[in-house]
Amino acid sequence: MAQAHVILNPAADRGRAGAREEELRRALQAAGVEAAVVRTERPGHATELAQQAVREGAPLIAAAGGDGTIHEVAQALVGAEAALGILPMGSGNDYIRALGIPRDLSGAVAVLARGRIRTVDVARVADEFALNSFGMGVEGQIAADYKRMRFLKGELGYLYATILEVVRFRAFRAEVAGDGWSFAGKLLSVSVMNGPYAGGGYRLAPGAQVDDGALDVGLIGNYPRLVRFVVLPRTRDGSYVNLARVHAKRAAQVKIQSDRPLPVHMDGELLPELVEELEISLRPRALHVIA
Repeated sequence: MAQAHVILNPAADRGRAGAREEELRRALQAAGVEAAVVRTERPGHATELAQQAVREGAPLIAAAGGDGTIHEVAQALVGAEAALGILPMGSGNDYIRALGIPRDLSGAVAVLARGRIRTVDVARVADEFALNSFGMGVEGQIAADYKRMRFLKGELGYLYATILEVVRFRAFRAEVAGDGWSFAGKLLSVSVMNGPYAGGGYRLAPGAQVDDGALDVGLIGNYPRLVRFVVLPRTRDGSYVNLARVHAKRAAQVKIQSDRPLPVHMDGELLPELVEELEISLRPRALHVIA
């Protein structure tokens, strides 16, 4: 019987995840997974609980929630022997798309029970690790809009926020440098991706792999507002990378300097303060994950 330490965020999926604890326990039992389930009580608590589980020698620590919960739990597991398990109970669920984990709970538990470990890259941003995605500019503003929403969730919520920012977001000037390349000019967005998807299924980095030893960087240049209605929807299927004002790059280290403080998201979670300057660096094969 597989054993797992499960960290459940009851606030995930607009507070709906907490009501699904019994469903979660039944799914684990049916799949033959012996699990201790603990609940988070506040932002950042998932990291503390995961750190404690690592100290106690837990071999498998599973995050039950959305991308934000997975992000918090993984902060304690980067560089550790313990593996990260993922039980999707949130609204975004972008990281699981890169790992081949089903969105339905029973399917995800079946993956957890098989226990196949994949060793993947992460990106270091300041004092945190990003597992899947980082976005600055219109991406960050979309994440901020989504966080304020009360009635829309998941892909529909991200779509509404995207349409809103197509109209009102003001472009910024930035200098972006990677390994052997640089860019300076007006942009709508800078995305630094480890996996291919962000924002509830937008394919911002079509060629990205979470274990390929590189970060995929997407720079979307400025477009008139009417043209944006054509450009930004093409981020859905990844075809935007072929546009003339879009620059698709790869790097192990990225430096970004903008002309004004901007909203930034990391794995779909908004950073608490606006940012003007950041450095992002790859940490290859630093995380074990059940996939």
